[in-house]
Amino acid sequence: MTLFLAIGGGGDVIMAAAIAGDDAVGQIPWERYVVDPTPGPVPPDALREVVELGGGLYLATPRSYVERGGRRFKTQGMCAAGALGKSIYIVDPYRKPSELAKALARFGKVVGVDVGGDVLGVGCEESLGSPLADAYGLAVLAKLAEAGAAAELLVMSPGADGELDRRYIMQRVAEVAREGGLLGVVGLSREQAAVLERLVERCVTEASAVALRALRGEYGVYTLRGGLRRVEVDICAAVGLRLEPRVLLKFNRAARVIYEGDLPIDKAADVLLEEGIPTELHLERLLASGLEPRQAIEELRKYKRC
Repeated sequence: MTLFLAIGGGGDVIMAAAIAGDDAVGQIPWERYVVDPTPGPVPPDALREVVELGGGLYLATPRSYVERGGRRFKTQGMCAAGALGKSIYIVDPYRKPSELAKALARFGKVVGVDVGGDVLGVGCEESLGSPLADAYGLAVLAKLAEAGAAAELLVMSPGADGELDRRYIMQRVAEVAREGGLLGVVGLSREQAAVLERLVERCVTEASAVALRALRGEYGVYTLRGGLRRVEVDICAAVGLRLEPRVLLKFNRAARVIYEGDLPIDKAADVLLEEGIPTELHLERLLASGLEPRQAIEELRKYKRC
């Protein structure tokens, strides 16, 4: 069985669930700040009504939920489980990538799903605000491939999260392709779009919804995150790029640091900050301290060294 593992946190799992069909769906449990204001991914001890499978892998059902920071909520994967009536897998990013890769080797193939294409960045681009989850996920996929397991990366809806400019993403894809890392191009089917629509109606996501806008015939510029980001809406939002993780690892500096150090996600954040790559974990800590989003983003830019 193939596991479609959303590596970017937030609503990426909504897209993963839409394209997976009868295959398995998984997520890195890191919710947007509006859902979970406690900084960082959800730790295993905050998961409720889940089955521990070992090695940092958990199985969540429609009954599962999270208790954290005095709040009770569902991850978007748990929301998708309820909407589709199926179980989903949750991985523990506080594990070393090699440990998590070992646990994921039980699947016949693992496809990491990133909506938008942040994983194609270096990690310290001026406009990039959330490089950590994607970089950690890429490191896990590379560890899987290194061990001989079938693993690939699927970037859906390039530019749809409003962080990296689509032209820049396409430039990066061209660089990866020249190294033999582009495996193919896919598009959303009508059946997948119907599932995506059901999920978007029930769960919290903005970037995954951009593909639906495009499939309905919308065209132009659309804003996300309360106007903080702008995205292009056209049929390219319904397209996905299949990439080879070990090739992409050569281009993603943040992921390479995590891979080489075999770093859990929290330790990776501290090391990346020293490397001039502030991450979404640092952003969430600033927000938790009381800064407004624009102030927090400007503060993080002071630490970027690309």
